[in-house]
Amino acid sequence: MRKILFVLFTGLCCCTSHRIEHNSSLAKNEPFNLIDTTLKVLPQSDSIKKYSNRMKRFYRFTEPSGIAEKWFLPFDILDRSDFKLIRMISDYGTYRSGLVKGHKHSGIDIVPVENKDTIKVFPSSVGIVCLIRPTAPNKTVIIKHKLNDSTVIYSSYIHLKEIYVEIGQEVDQNTEIGVLYTKTEALKYNGNYDHLHFEIKRRIDDFCCASWLCMSQNELDEYFFNPLVFLKSNISH
Repeated sequence: MRKILFVLFTGLCCCTSHRIEHNSSLAKNEPFNLIDTTLKVLPQSDSIKKYSNRMKRFYRFTEPSGIAEKWFLPFDILDRSDFKLIRMISDYGTYRSGLVKGHKHSGIDIVPVENKDTIKVFPSSVGIVCLIRPTAPNKTVIIKHKLNDSTVIYSSYIHLKEIYVEIGQEVDQNTEIGVLYTKTEALKYNGNYDHLHFEIKRRIDDFCCASWLCMSQNELDEYFFNPLVFLKSNISH
């Protein structure tokens, strides 16, 4: 009886050992999915959590190869460090009634002071395109930037009429992202979309929906920097 039990036990051990080794071999051959370590899923309101699940399909994990050391205004203007050459239409944190009534404005609305038939938009610094939302009139490009201290932030460009970059594309301040609507073109969407809505984002786990769903100043500041303050602190004259 002891001999039979010993044989059974030995057989089970051999089978188990073989099964583990087989599974280990399979795991080695399976594709490895990169995890974006900068994508920190922090506490979210129910509305942002709901819409971030919908917006996530526009996002792709990418890593910029360069460091964003120099920053520029996002237009083709004579001096991209001169704030007198841009006109502020709407400031950060103001009350908004569009899309979701009562939300806080997540960026700044700006245009060049000089009137042009076509207003081109450029990145504010070196980075990589990580999100493109192709829906008019809120076509969006988000660029991921790595800073000197390895911090990751994002610049967001909204209300583009046309987009000329692709997701995963490395860009610098001279890469043309797209162009803005003219006033006439914007009218067909029943809104004043003939400006650039520009953001500096702290986090990306909203996948762009926090732009219209932050309902308090505290919530707004969890997702965004004041882009005007950020640019004035980082653009060298």
